[in-house]
Amino acid sequence: MKISELFMNIAKENSIDHFFGIPGSGVPLDLMDSGREIDLHFVNVAHESTAAIAAGAYGLLKESSGLSLAVKGVGAANLTGGIANAYFERMPVVGICETTPNYSYENEMVQHADHYAMMKSVTKKMLTISNDNPGETIRDAFSTSMENRQGPVLIDFPSDMGLVDVKDKLNSPSKPKKSKETNKSEIKKISEIINKSKKPVVIIGNDVKADNAIEESIKFAEKCGAGVISTMKSRGVFPENHERWVAVTTGFPSQNTKAGDLMLSSDLIILIGVDQMMTHTPWPENTLQTIEIISDSHFKTMSSDPIFTEIGNIKSTLNKLTKLIMNPGWKIQELLNISINLESRFKRPSNAIFATQDIFEISKELLPKEGLVYSETGAFITLLENTWKFDQPSKFFGTSGGRTMGLMIPSFIGGCLATDNSIPSIGIGADGSSLMRMGEFETINRCNLKWPIVIINDAALGTMKYRQGFRKYPDYGLDLTMVDFASAAKSCGLKGITTNTPESFKNALIESFKEDTTTIIDARIDPKIYQDSFGLTLGD
Repeated sequence: MKISELFMNIAKENSIDHFFGIPGSGVPLDLMDSGREIDLHFVNVAHESTAAIAAGAYGLLKESSGLSLAVKGVGAANLTGGIANAYFERMPVVGICETTPNYSYENEMVQHADHYAMMKSVTKKMLTISNDNPGETIRDAFSTSMENRQGPVLIDFPSDMGLVDVKDKLNSPSKPKKSKETNKSEIKKISEIINKSKKPVVIIGNDVKADNAIEESIKFAEKCGAGVISTMKSRGVFPENHERWVAVTTGFPSQNTKAGDLMLSSDLIILIGVDQMMTHTPWPENTLQTIEIISDSHFKTMSSDPIFTEIGNIKSTLNKLTKLIMNPGWKIQELLNISINLESRFKRPSNAIFATQDIFEISKELLPKEGLVYSETGAFITLLENTWKFDQPSKFFGTSGGRTMGLMIPSFIGGCLATDNSIPSIGIGADGSSLMRMGEFETINRCNLKWPIVIINDAALGTMKYRQGFRKYPDYGLDLTMVDFASAAKSCGLKGITTNTPESFKNALIESFKEDTTTIIDARIDPKIYQDSFGLTLGD
């Protein structure tokens, strides 16, 4: 068996039916042909960074590792942007980069570059294919990408190795390691602190899902009498229609946000499976009294100085704690008041003809309950985070650790292919971000994807435009052309509709859900009103 055939067979073992990239003439073509032989479909994208992000979303929905492909040098450099996004967003990706042949690796040849130096800070592991047990190397990549906190693994594949014959026994699919059972018995001390708390807050991280502790986290929060906050990565892990759920946090406990006001009113923060990647800086010492429950000693949370850290299987730890806890905590009305007091910042501007609030309200109304939402960063994102609730995990694919522009369209591609177009979906992004990915309109058409994408169009990098003004800088360099995204979509074989009122948007979205191809909806909101409201939604 050739190494390229072995690679694709192992990918197939790991539930991969599609992989993404831009090929070159050597190893990439070998891999593509080996995949074709076993019905593993290659998706040629417009840019290598799209390949890594699409593979990441694909992997998340397949509960496996996605697979992306690039050539050496400049191709690998382009892939690095997507690999970095996968790293910051905790997406499971195996990236393959063709490299210079083994016999000439030390020579300065065309496109030769040190991929390790490029990507070492944004990968979990970097490996190189060789004659010495390549099957073990490939399986290691897939398992490492999935185990513990998920993320990208890079494999360098020398261009002279693809057609080398090797022997390998095809094993069962690689399985990630499980977190250990709790082995530090501080449970009683932790329960005593929680029971003394008057206003505890529980912050739910995505590791709760990874350790299969969703039901346990709900019972624990109820017994604590806690107000509950989710990180962006854990949307829906704790059901957001629960009476004790309050808000989403993007990191620091800022005043005048629902999450911030709840945390700053609390006397104890309990971080459960929370990822430090979800905040810009660790909380300073003595700011908030915190307890952290984590599944791995290497996992740090938002707190720089927790009073207790319990390490072990989260499901087991919560079960043990819940048996010892009975705390009335917050009254439900108190939690409601925190939300109500800040809801005004998210109200629709009364003088707007067409507002972002219209887009979200109509989208929530029309997207079926089982539907998926793909998004990214932008001025609209805080509004989405605070007004669109998710009661199940893996229903929202947005940006957390990366706060990434250009994330939505690649995620949409990967997610729709992973689900075979079978789950109603909607992509919501902004004009500046979408300009980064306009070439992927053609990819979407070629892949026969069918669900709508909404582009909020204010002809500006609106977030930065607001912040520029807030800092008293002159208005400079951040306006954009009013791009006709509908026409661009049509030129690539998609449907395209321009809307500028709530009524026209609703009609467009109704029709787009009926179509057998993706509709790009160019949603032209009121720019001045939109940008003037950013201080309310972004925070000053």
